[in-house]
Amino acid sequence: MHKVNLPLGTRDGFGKRESKKYHIKTEIERRLLENNFMKVSTPLLEHKEVFAEFDLKQMGTYQLLDSNDDSLILRPDLTLPLARFLATNNVKLPQKFYYVGERFNISKALSGKYNQMTQAGIEIVGYSSIRAELECMLLINQISTEFLQGKVQIELGHAQFANSILDVLTQDKFLKEKIKTELFRKNMPKYLAYISIFKDKKEFEFLEKWPRLFGNISWVLRKIKEYELPEKAQQIINELTQVTSWLEQLPKQKVLLDLSVAPPQNYYTGITFKGFIESNSEYVFSGGRYDQLLENFQEQAEPAVGMGIDLEILADFSTVSVQRREKDLLYYQPEQLGMVNKILNKHKFELSMEADLRKAFLAAHKQNAELYKIDEGGNLQNVTEDCFD
Repeated sequence: MHKVNLPLGTRDGFGKRESKKYHIKTEIERRLLENNFMKVSTPLLEHKEVFAEFDLKQMGTYQLLDSNDDSLILRPDLTLPLARFLATNNVKLPQKFYYVGERFNISKALSGKYNQMTQAGIEIVGYSSIRAELECMLLINQISTEFLQGKVQIELGHAQFANSILDVLTQDKFLKEKIKTELFRKNMPKYLAYISIFKDKKEFEFLEKWPRLFGNISWVLRKIKEYELPEKAQQIINELTQVTSWLEQLPKQKVLLDLSVAPPQNYYTGITFKGFIESNSEYVFSGGRYDQLLENFQEQAEPAVGMGIDLEILADFSTVSVQRREKDLLYYQPEQLGMVNKILNKHKFELSMEADLRKAFLAAHKQNAELYKIDEGGNLQNVTEDCFD
Protein backbone atom coordinates (compact mmCIF):
# COMPACT_ATOMS: atom_id res chain seq x y z
CA MET A 1 0.00 0.00 0.00
CA HIS A 2 1.22 3.49 -0.81
CA LYS A 3 2.02 5.72 2.16
CA VAL A 4 -0.41 8.61 2.08
CA ASN A 5 0.41 10.15 5.45
CA LEU A 6 2.79 13.09 5.54
CA PRO A 7 6.29 12.67 7.00
CA LEU A 8 6.49 13.68 10.65
CA GLY A 9 6.96 17.39 11.17
CA THR A 10 5.37 18.47 7.88
CA ARG A 11 1.95 19.77 6.90
CA ASP A 12 -0.05 20.80 3.87
CA GLY A 13 -0.82 24.46 3.39
CA PHE A 14 -4.36 25.31 2.29
CA GLY A 15 -7.45 27.39 3.00
CA LYS A 16 -7.64 30.57 5.05
CA ARG A 17 -4.30 30.10 6.82
CA GLU A 18 -2.43 29.67 3.54
CA SER A 19 -4.20 32.69 2.07
CA LYS A 20 -3.24 34.75 5.13
CA LYS A 21 0.37 33.57 4.92
CA TYR A 22 0.52 34.47 1.22
CA HIS A 23 -0.99 37.90 1.92
CA ILE A 24 1.56 38.61 4.67
CA LYS A 25 4.45 37.43 2.49
CA THR A 26 3.26 39.58 -0.41
CA GLU A 27 2.92 42.70 1.76
CA ILE A 28 6.37 42.23 3.31
CA GLU A 29 7.92 41.73 -0.13
CA ARG A 30 6.16 44.83 -1.45
CA ARG A 31 7.51 46.89 1.45
CA LEU A 32 11.05 45.62 0.92
CA LEU A 33 11.02 46.16 -2.84
CA GLU A 34 9.78 49.72 -2.31
CA ASN A 35 12.82 50.24 -0.05
CA ASN A 36 15.24 49.00 -2.73
CA PHE A 37 16.04 45.59 -1.28
CA MET A 38 17.27 43.16 -3.93
CA LYS A 39 15.54 39.77 -3.92
CA VAL A 40 17.83 36.72 -3.81
CA SER A 41 16.64 33.14 -4.20
CA THR A 42 19.05 30.36 -3.27
CA PRO A 43 18.49 26.62 -3.87
CA LEU A 44 17.07 24.29 -1.24
CA LEU A 45 20.18 22.12 -1.50
CA GLU A 46 23.66 23.37 -0.59
CA HIS A 47 27.01 21.66 -0.13
CA LYS A 48 27.62 20.59 3.46
CA GLU A 49 30.65 22.90 3.68
CA VAL A 50 28.42 25.97 3.39
CA PHE A 51 27.18 25.25 6.91
CA ALA A 52 30.55 24.61 8.53
CA GLU A 53 29.59 27.17 11.19
CA PHE A 54 26.76 24.94 12.43
CA ASP A 55 26.68 21.91 14.68
CA LEU A 56 24.74 20.02 12.03
CA LYS A 57 23.88 17.07 14.26
CA GLN A 58 22.49 19.30 17.00
CA MET A 59 20.51 21.32 14.47
CA GLY A 60 18.93 18.15 13.06
CA THR A 61 19.72 18.67 9.39
CA TYR A 62 18.58 16.59 6.44
CA GLN A 63 21.68 15.27 4.67
CA LEU A 64 22.00 13.30 1.43
CA LEU A 65 24.47 12.36 -1.27
CA ASP A 66 24.31 13.41 -4.90
CA SER A 67 25.37 11.35 -7.92
CA ASN A 68 29.02 12.32 -7.30
CA ASP A 69 28.84 11.23 -3.64
CA ASP A 70 29.11 14.86 -2.52
CA SER A 71 27.40 15.61 0.80
CA LEU A 72 24.42 17.93 0.39
CA ILE A 73 22.10 19.49 2.96
CA LEU A 74 18.55 20.77 2.84
CA ARG A 75 19.27 24.28 4.04
CA PRO A 76 18.62 24.76 7.79
CA ASP A 77 19.36 28.49 7.51
CA LEU A 78 19.17 31.13 4.78
CA THR A 79 21.92 33.50 5.89
CA LEU A 80 24.92 31.32 5.04
CA PRO A 81 23.53 30.48 1.58
CA LEU A 82 23.36 34.23 0.98
CA ALA A 83 27.00 34.53 2.08
CA ARG A 84 27.88 31.77 -0.36
CA PHE A 85 25.90 33.61 -3.05
CA LEU A 86 27.85 36.84 -2.44
CA ALA A 87 31.18 35.00 -2.56
CA THR A 88 30.37 33.25 -5.85
CA ASN A 89 28.62 36.06 -7.73
CA ASN A 90 29.92 39.45 -8.77
CA VAL A 91 27.46 41.56 -6.79
CA LYS A 92 28.49 45.10 -5.94
CA LEU A 93 28.47 46.04 -2.26
CA PRO A 94 27.17 47.71 -0.16
CA GLN A 95 23.71 46.38 -0.91
CA LYS A 96 20.46 45.43 0.80
CA PHE A 97 19.03 41.97 0.07
CA TYR A 98 15.92 40.05 1.00
CA TYR A 99 14.80 36.46 0.61
CA VAL A 100 11.73 34.29 1.12
CA GLY A 101 12.11 30.53 1.24
CA GLU A 102 11.81 27.21 3.02
CA ARG A 103 14.25 25.98 5.63
CA PHE A 104 14.45 22.55 7.22
CA ASN A 105 15.35 21.37 10.72
CA ILE A 106 14.46 18.00 12.22
CA SER A 107 12.66 18.84 15.45
CA LYS A 108 12.75 16.71 18.56
CA ALA A 109 10.05 14.05 18.77
CA LEU A 110 6.82 15.20 20.46
CA SER A 111 8.02 18.83 20.51
CA GLY A 112 5.05 19.94 18.43
CA LYS A 113 7.34 21.83 16.07
CA TYR A 114 7.42 21.47 12.31
CA ASN A 115 10.52 20.43 10.39
CA GLN A 116 9.78 22.73 7.47
CA MET A 117 8.99 26.42 7.75
CA THR A 118 8.74 29.43 5.48
CA GLN A 119 11.11 32.21 6.40
CA ALA A 120 11.53 35.70 5.04
CA GLY A 121 14.55 37.78 5.89
CA ILE A 122 16.80 40.67 5.08
CA GLU A 123 20.57 41.05 4.88
CA ILE A 124 22.12 44.52 4.87
CA VAL A 125 25.69 43.93 3.70
CA GLY A 126 28.59 46.34 3.57
CA TYR A 127 27.30 48.90 6.10
CA SER A 128 29.03 49.28 9.46
CA SER A 129 26.64 52.01 10.65
CA ILE A 130 24.10 51.37 13.43
CA ARG A 131 21.52 52.44 10.84
CA ALA A 132 21.54 48.85 9.54
CA GLU A 133 20.34 47.54 12.91
CA LEU A 134 17.80 50.34 13.18
CA GLU A 135 16.31 49.56 9.76
CA CYS A 136 15.73 45.96 10.88
CA MET A 137 14.08 47.02 14.12
CA LEU A 138 11.97 49.64 12.35
CA LEU A 139 10.74 46.86 10.05
CA ILE A 140 9.86 44.75 13.10
CA ASN A 141 7.77 47.61 14.47
CA GLN A 142 6.03 48.17 11.13
CA ILE A 143 5.17 44.48 10.64
CA SER A 144 4.06 44.25 14.27
CA THR A 145 1.76 47.24 13.80
CA GLU A 146 0.30 45.96 10.53
CA PHE A 147 -0.23 42.30 11.40
CA LEU A 148 0.03 41.79 15.18
CA GLN A 149 -1.65 44.87 16.67
CA GLY A 150 1.73 46.20 17.81
CA LYS A 151 2.20 43.36 20.30
CA VAL A 152 5.77 42.41 19.35
CA GLN A 153 8.36 43.06 22.04
CA ILE A 154 11.98 43.56 21.02
CA GLU A 155 14.59 41.88 23.19
CA LEU A 156 18.10 43.31 22.82
CA GLY A 157 21.37 41.55 23.55
CA HIS A 158 24.97 41.60 22.42
CA ALA A 159 27.01 38.72 21.03
CA GLN A 160 30.22 39.95 22.68
CA PHE A 161 28.94 40.92 26.13
CA ALA A 162 29.68 37.53 27.72
CA ASN A 163 33.20 37.50 26.28
CA SER A 164 33.79 41.07 27.43
CA ILE A 165 33.20 39.91 31.03
CA LEU A 166 34.89 36.51 30.98
CA ASP A 167 38.00 37.55 29.01
CA VAL A 168 39.21 39.62 31.98
CA LEU A 169 38.69 36.71 34.39
CA THR A 170 40.29 33.77 32.61
CA GLN A 171 42.12 32.71 29.48
CA ASP A 172 40.83 29.14 29.81
CA LYS A 173 38.73 28.76 26.65
CA PHE A 174 37.17 25.52 27.84
CA LEU A 175 36.04 27.10 31.13
CA LYS A 176 34.65 30.16 29.34
CA GLU A 177 32.58 28.00 27.01
CA LYS A 178 31.22 25.98 29.93
CA ILE A 179 30.26 29.12 31.83
CA LYS A 180 28.56 30.63 28.78
CA THR A 181 26.66 27.44 28.03
CA GLU A 182 25.11 27.27 31.50
CA LEU A 183 24.62 31.04 31.64
CA PHE A 184 22.65 31.02 28.38
CA ARG A 185 20.61 28.03 29.57
CA LYS A 186 19.94 29.80 32.88
CA ASN A 187 21.09 26.57 34.56
CA MET A 188 21.89 28.10 37.95
CA PRO A 189 23.36 25.08 39.82
CA LYS A 190 25.94 24.32 37.14
CA TYR A 191 26.59 27.98 36.43
CA LEU A 192 27.26 28.80 40.10
CA ALA A 193 29.56 25.79 40.36
CA TYR A 194 31.67 26.97 37.42
CA ILE A 195 31.99 30.59 38.63
CA SER A 196 32.85 29.58 42.21
CA ILE A 197 36.57 29.71 41.37
CA PHE A 198 36.19 33.51 41.04
CA LYS A 199 34.65 34.05 44.51
CA ASP A 200 37.65 36.11 45.61
CA LYS A 201 37.40 38.40 42.56
CA LYS A 202 35.69 41.78 42.73
CA GLU A 203 33.55 40.71 39.76
CA PHE A 204 32.02 37.78 41.67
CA GLU A 205 29.00 39.73 42.93
CA PHE A 206 28.14 40.63 39.35
CA LEU A 207 28.69 37.05 38.20
CA GLU A 208 26.18 35.81 40.78
CA LYS A 209 23.50 38.25 39.60
CA TRP A 210 24.30 38.02 35.91
CA PRO A 211 21.79 35.28 34.86
CA ARG A 212 18.96 37.36 36.32
CA LEU A 213 19.84 40.56 34.47
CA PHE A 214 17.09 40.44 31.90
CA GLY A 215 13.67 41.98 31.44
CA ASN A 216 12.44 45.57 31.63
CA ILE A 217 15.11 47.77 30.07
CA SER A 218 15.10 50.52 32.71
CA TRP A 219 15.33 47.96 35.53
CA VAL A 220 18.25 46.12 33.94
CA LEU A 221 20.15 49.33 33.23
CA ARG A 222 19.54 50.54 36.77
CA LYS A 223 20.82 47.28 38.25
CA ILE A 224 23.89 47.21 36.02
CA LYS A 225 25.00 50.58 37.41
CA GLU A 226 25.60 48.86 40.77
CA TYR A 227 28.64 47.04 39.34
CA GLU A 228 31.97 48.14 37.96
CA LEU A 229 32.24 46.48 34.57
CA PRO A 230 35.30 45.97 32.36
CA GLU A 231 35.79 48.79 29.88
CA LYS A 232 34.63 46.79 26.86
CA ALA A 233 31.52 45.56 28.69
CA GLN A 234 30.64 49.13 29.71
CA GLN A 235 31.01 50.28 26.12
CA ILE A 236 28.49 47.62 25.09
CA ILE A 237 26.07 48.78 27.81
CA ASN A 238 26.42 52.36 26.60
CA GLU A 239 25.67 51.27 23.03
CA LEU A 240 22.59 49.28 24.09
CA THR A 241 21.37 52.22 26.20
CA GLN A 242 21.59 54.53 23.20
CA VAL A 243 19.80 52.10 20.89
CA THR A 244 17.05 51.64 23.47
CA SER A 245 16.39 55.37 23.63
CA TRP A 246 15.89 55.40 19.86
CA LEU A 247 13.61 52.35 19.80
CA GLU A 248 11.35 53.77 22.47
CA GLN A 249 10.41 56.54 20.02
CA LEU A 250 8.55 53.95 17.92
CA PRO A 251 4.78 53.59 18.50
CA LYS A 252 3.73 50.89 21.00
CA GLN A 253 7.25 49.47 21.07
CA LYS A 254 8.19 47.64 24.25
CA VAL A 255 11.93 46.97 24.62
CA LEU A 256 13.56 44.34 26.84
CA LEU A 257 17.21 43.66 27.58
CA ASP A 258 18.88 40.31 28.22
CA LEU A 259 22.56 40.39 29.13
CA SER A 260 22.78 36.61 29.43
CA VAL A 261 21.23 35.55 26.15
CA ALA A 262 23.01 33.42 23.55
CA PRO A 263 23.48 34.98 20.10
CA PRO A 264 21.20 33.41 17.45
CA GLN A 265 24.26 31.80 15.81
CA ASN A 266 27.94 31.72 16.69
CA TYR A 267 28.92 33.98 13.79
CA TYR A 268 27.21 37.01 15.35
CA THR A 269 29.57 39.80 16.46
CA GLY A 270 27.50 42.71 17.74
CA ILE A 271 24.02 43.79 18.81
CA THR A 272 21.42 41.02 18.58
CA PHE A 273 17.66 41.41 18.67
CA LYS A 274 14.63 39.16 18.82
CA GLY A 275 10.98 39.99 18.45
CA PHE A 276 8.29 37.93 20.13
CA ILE A 277 4.70 38.01 21.32
CA GLU A 278 3.87 36.92 24.85
CA SER A 279 1.37 34.28 23.72
CA ASN A 280 4.05 32.28 21.88
CA SER A 281 7.39 30.92 23.06
CA GLU A 282 9.01 31.07 19.62
CA TYR A 283 10.53 34.25 18.22
CA VAL A 284 8.82 35.90 15.25
CA PHE A 285 11.96 37.90 14.40
CA SER A 286 15.60 37.14 15.10
CA GLY A 287 18.76 38.83 13.92
CA GLY A 288 21.73 41.05 14.60
CA ARG A 289 25.16 42.06 13.40
CA TYR A 290 27.76 39.65 12.04
CA ASP A 291 30.73 41.51 10.63
CA GLN A 292 32.62 38.42 9.48
CA LEU A 293 29.80 37.27 7.22
CA LEU A 294 32.02 36.29 4.30
CA GLU A 295 35.19 35.17 6.07
CA ASN A 296 34.40 31.48 5.52
CA PHE A 297 33.93 32.02 1.79
CA GLN A 298 36.52 34.62 0.78
CA GLU A 299 39.50 36.53 2.15
CA GLN A 300 37.71 39.82 2.73
CA ALA A 301 34.99 39.93 5.39
CA GLU A 302 32.08 42.35 5.10
CA PRO A 303 30.08 44.12 7.82
CA ALA A 304 26.51 42.89 7.79
CA VAL A 305 23.26 42.91 9.71
CA GLY A 306 20.51 40.40 9.03
CA MET A 307 17.16 39.31 10.34
CA GLY A 308 14.91 36.30 9.85
CA ILE A 309 11.10 36.58 9.90
CA ASP A 310 9.02 33.51 10.78
CA LEU A 311 6.08 33.61 8.36
CA GLU A 312 4.49 30.56 9.99
CA ILE A 313 4.08 32.34 13.34
CA LEU A 314 2.87 35.48 11.59
CA ALA A 315 0.23 33.43 9.77
CA ASP A 316 -0.87 31.73 13.00
CA PHE A 317 -1.09 34.84 15.17
CA SER A 318 -1.81 37.66 12.74
CA THR A 319 -5.08 39.52 13.18
CA VAL A 320 -5.29 40.34 9.46
CA SER A 321 -8.42 39.09 7.73
CA VAL A 322 -8.10 38.00 4.11
CA GLN A 323 -11.54 38.03 2.53
CA ARG A 324 -12.36 36.05 -0.56
CA ARG A 325 -13.17 38.42 -3.40
CA GLU A 326 -16.56 37.42 -4.68
CA LYS A 327 -17.05 37.74 -8.43
CA ASP A 328 -20.01 37.34 -10.70
CA LEU A 329 -19.94 34.19 -12.80
CA LEU A 330 -19.76 33.86 -16.58
CA TYR A 331 -21.41 30.89 -18.29
CA TYR A 332 -20.21 30.12 -21.82
CA GLN A 333 -20.12 27.49 -24.51
CA PRO A 334 -16.70 26.01 -25.34
CA GLU A 335 -16.89 27.35 -28.91
CA GLN A 336 -17.12 30.88 -27.42
CA LEU A 337 -13.64 30.71 -25.86
CA GLY A 338 -12.28 33.54 -28.03
CA MET A 339 -15.11 35.85 -26.95
CA VAL A 340 -14.54 34.79 -23.32
CA ASN A 341 -10.94 35.92 -23.56
CA LYS A 342 -11.96 39.37 -24.85
CA ILE A 343 -14.62 39.73 -22.14
CA LEU A 344 -12.17 38.81 -19.35
CA ASN A 345 -9.80 41.51 -20.57
CA LYS A 346 -12.52 44.10 -19.82
CA HIS A 347 -14.54 42.58 -16.96
CA LYS A 348 -13.75 40.62 -13.81
CA PHE A 349 -15.67 37.36 -13.91
CA GLU A 350 -15.21 33.95 -12.39
CA LEU A 351 -15.86 31.31 -15.05
CA SER A 352 -18.69 28.93 -14.28
CA MET A 353 -17.66 25.28 -14.32
CA GLU A 354 -21.19 23.95 -14.77
CA ALA A 355 -22.08 22.29 -18.09
CA ASP A 356 -25.76 23.21 -17.77
CA LEU A 357 -27.14 26.77 -17.61
CA ARG A 358 -29.71 25.91 -14.92
CA LYS A 359 -27.03 24.34 -12.71
CA ALA A 360 -24.79 27.35 -13.33
CA PHE A 361 -27.61 29.66 -12.22
CA LEU A 362 -28.21 27.68 -9.02
CA ALA A 363 -24.46 27.64 -8.25
CA ALA A 364 -24.28 31.43 -8.69
CA HIS A 365 -27.33 31.88 -6.48
CA LYS A 366 -25.67 29.80 -3.76
CA GLN A 367 -22.62 32.13 -3.94
CA ASN A 368 -24.83 35.25 -3.81
CA ALA A 369 -23.42 36.13 -7.21
CA GLU A 370 -24.94 37.18 -10.52
CA LEU A 371 -24.68 34.88 -13.53
CA TYR A 372 -24.00 36.17 -17.04
CA LYS A 373 -23.89 34.36 -20.36
CA ILE A 374 -22.81 35.29 -23.86
CA ASP A 375 -25.72 35.64 -26.26
CA GLU A 376 -25.67 34.81 -29.97
CA GLY A 377 -24.49 38.32 -30.81
CA GLY A 378 -21.50 38.05 -28.49
CA ASN A 379 -23.02 40.34 -25.88
CA LEU A 380 -23.28 39.77 -22.13
CA GLN A 381 -26.70 38.84 -20.84
CA ASN A 382 -27.68 38.67 -17.16
CA VAL A 383 -29.24 35.30 -16.42
CA THR A 384 -32.35 35.55 -14.22
CA GLU A 385 -35.13 33.19 -13.19
CA ASP A 386 -37.18 34.58 -16.07
CA CYS A 387 -34.74 32.99 -18.52
CA PHE A 388 -36.11 29.56 -17.59
CA ASP A 389 -39.82 30.31 -17.94
